[in-house]
Formats: sequence, structure tokens, C-alpha cells
Amino acid sequence: MNPNTTNVSGVPVESGSTSHTAGLSGSMGTFRLFALVMAFVSPLVTVAGWLVILIAYGGPAAPAMMLMAAVLITIFSLGFVAMGHHMPNPGAFYSYVAAGLGRVMGLGAGFVAIAVYIFLGLSSFIFFGVAAAHFVSSELHGPSISWYWYTLMLLVVVSVFGYLHVEVSAKVLLVAMALEVVVVLIFDLAIFGGGRVSETGGVSLQPFSSSSLAGASWGLGLLFAILFFNGFEGTAAFREEVRNPARTIGRATLLVVGFVGVFYSVASWGIVSYFGADKAEELANSDPVSMFTTALGASVGTWLVDVANVLLLTSIFAATVSIYSILARYIYSLGVDRVLPRQLGAVHPKHHSPHNASFAAGVLFLIALLPFVVTGSDPSLVYGQMGGTGGYGYLILFALVSLAVLAYFRRERGAHSVNPWVSVVAPAVSLVAMSVLLVLGIMNFSTLTGGSGVYAVVLQAAVWGSGLVGVALGLFYRAKRPDIFIRIGRRVVTETPLSH
Repeated sequence: MNPNTTNVSGVPVESGSTSHTAGLSGSMGTFRLFALVMAFVSPLVTVAGWLVILIAYGGPAAPAMMLMAAVLITIFSLGFVAMGHHMPNPGAFYSYVAAGLGRVMGLGAGFVAIAVYIFLGLSSFIFFGVAAAHFVSSELHGPSISWYWYTLMLLVVVSVFGYLHVEVSAKVLLVAMALEVVVVLIFDLAIFGGGRVSETGGVSLQPFSSSSLAGASWGLGLLFAILFFNGFEGTAAFREEVRNPARTIGRATLLVVGFVGVFYSVASWGIVSYFGADKAEELANSDPVSMFTTALGASVGTWLVDVANVLLLTSIFAATVSIYSILARYIYSLGVDRVLPRQLGAVHPKHHSPHNASFAAGVLFLIALLPFVVTGSDPSLVYGQMGGTGGYGYLILFALVSLAVLAYFRRERGAHSVNPWVSVVAPAVSLVAMSVLLVLGIMNFSTLTGGSGVYAVVLQAAVWGSGLVGVALGLFYRAKRPDIFIRIGRRVVTETPLSH
């Protein structure tokens, strides 16, 4: 069997360098795809907010933890990328798990992925509402408007981007991502090039020393560091919309992983260096909100803090567009497979976008937001809880996909030429590492999300429950609708999608 021309169920497909369908299309290259996915990672938001949490748990060893997390995700990516070369089905995690562990488990993974992106999207939408309301009232001295009006406005704008061709989003997000990166790089240069640190600070290799590494809380620290890579698999979600997907997706995936690891490691090193190891850890626990802006203003100037405050909103916007786009493509894939209503697999005749799936994503977000608005929940707490829950769901997907890659290459071992280091060792190591992190996530779920008690149980149940719904639906289709069951995982994609 030639793995480049036949999928695992024996159905002829096109080679890895072409698209499966005549529907979604595009010619994004490596750099545009990289920018689209990097927007998900939200560089400025991560540096200004989440890196401080990593320092709180990892102490001065936070930069080393980022590099260790990058190594683990790179190991995961080796099998992930190799599988993409030999199984050119669209659908990202959904199709990979279906190919490796069977259609029932694949559909379960697909539903978990949808739940993950809903949680992450909720976090991003609500965070934007909070940040925009504060910016307008405090910085611009404008009217005090409830956060959810800004969130609703963002939902409308993002839905428009979802309706248009993906390259429109890619071009806009490229600019937004580049501006964020420039701000952080200016800060890095001020610290490492200009030596502009506080009285207690100083540039040194202490964060990478044996004493810092030995005293670090590696469990929680590494758990948080891994979550900074959320969304990198989005490269595979756009498989049908890139030029030469087998090569472009692999390059973009490894580029995102490498960039995230090095970029955040250097940024966290800069923050630790500015304050000094002991002071940085103290402030990360006592005053995390203003830690980065304090360092930025003192090392570069308040003018850059003002710029960063504006770019914070564009950063959240860019992340939301990216999350929304990936969610729409998961829904689209399930629509193409007829697992969900076939209309969700429609492609816009002019924009070549999954417009119905995008509309469905918007409706899901609107429905999910309503309870928080009606109950008057504190949005400053909710967005962290939603983001942590989405990150927790990612750990489940990482472990499942690692197992799926291992199983796929073992079953197809006579039909591929992937070396054992990539087909066996890498996914096996990844499976062990991700399983350990998943257990840590379960044990520390309240810390990860900020939720506790019954609420924490409900949030966990929502993630696992979504997977069980997918598994149950897969079992139903296997028993009652074999014509749909055979399609699960984008395995039968020779039909032309709807064009209206």
C-alpha cells in the first residue's frame, strides 16, 4: 500500500501535496500559516499575564521550564508531523485519533477538541470585554459600559472574519502578531543589550543554574509551560487552505513550537533579570498584574507601556480570530463527514470559507456566554477559569494523539519508511510525558482553573462529557448508520462539498 495515495481504510485519496476536496482552498505559505497560528498563542497577552504565573510556580527557573516544555512539544510534533505526511486527511486531532485509535475514539477526540476551543474562545471573548471596558473608562476617560457589550461587538467582528476567506484573517493577524513581537523584543533588548534592570536585578545565567532548577516546582511549572503551546496543531486544521500542505504544515508546526519556546524563555528570563530572582518570584505571587508593565516602563519608557496597552486589545482580538477559525474548521470537518448536519460542511462559493460552520461557532459562543451575563458572574474570574479548563482539555488531546500516532505507525509499519525514532520512540516518550502531565492536571485542576468545589467538578465533567458524547454518537453510527460511520475522521472525502 502506498500511504501517499491510499488512506488507512483503503479509500483512494489525493497525495499529501494536494487538497482532499474542491471546497476549502487557499495558497497560504509557511509564514502566513505561522502567523495565523501564532496569533492564537497571543504573544503580548502571554508575556504580560501568563508568564508571571509560570514565574510564580517555577520561580527563577521559569525560562528553563519553557525550554523543557519546548523539547517535549517538539518530541510530540515529530510524530504529529510525520503522520500528516503519510495520512493526508484534513481534520487535525480529530482525523489523527480516528486513524490511529479507530473512528469511535476519533469522534470522541473531535468533540473534546470542539469543547476545548469553546472554552478557550470564551476565555478570549470575556477577557477582551474586561480589557476593553477598563481601557475605555480608565485610559480614554470614556463612559463606563458593561464588559459584555464589548464582547458582543467582538463576536460580530470575528464572525465577519470567519465568513471571509482565511487569507484575509492571515494578513490581518500577521500585522497584529508582528507588532506584539516587536514590543517584547524591544523589552528584551533593553534588558540584555542595555542592561536596564532594577536595583535588585541583573542579567545572569542563574535561571539555568543547578540551584534554581533544583528548587523549582517542576510539576505545576511544567504543566503551565506546556499550556503556552496551545493551538500549535491549528496548522493541520488549515490543511486544505495552504500551499503544498505536507511540507508547509510540517514547517509551520515546528516553526511555531521553536519560536514559542525560545521567545517566551527569553521574555521570562528578561522579567526575572529585571527584578532579580528573589524579587521576581515575590512579585509574581504578590503583584502579578502590573509586573511586566512595571518592568517595561522602567526599562524602556512609559510610551511603550501606552503602546502595549493598545496592542493588548489587538492581541486578544487576534487570538480570538484564530481560535474561532480553528473551531469553525473542526465543525466543518464533522459536517463534511455528516456526523453533524451536512449543511455545516458547506463551502461559500465566493469566499471558499466554511461559512455555515463559522456561523454555528458564533451561535455556540453566544449561547455559552449568556449564562455568565444573566447570572452577573465576575468576568475577571471567569476568563481564567475558562482558559484553564480549555488548557486542561488540551492535555487529554495531547495524550490521545500521542497514542494514536504510536498505534498508526505500528499498524502501518510495512507501508511507511518513517524511522523508528519518529514513529516509535518520539510518540512513546510523548505519551508518557503527556499522561503524567494529564494526571498532574487532574490533581491540580482547581489551581489550573481557579475553580473549586462543585464548580471544578462541573468544568472537568464538561470536558470529559463532551468526549463521551462523541464516543456514544460514534457507537450509534456504527450500529445504525454505517454510511456515516465509514466517513468519520475525514476518511471518505471524495464527494464535493455543498457550495451553498
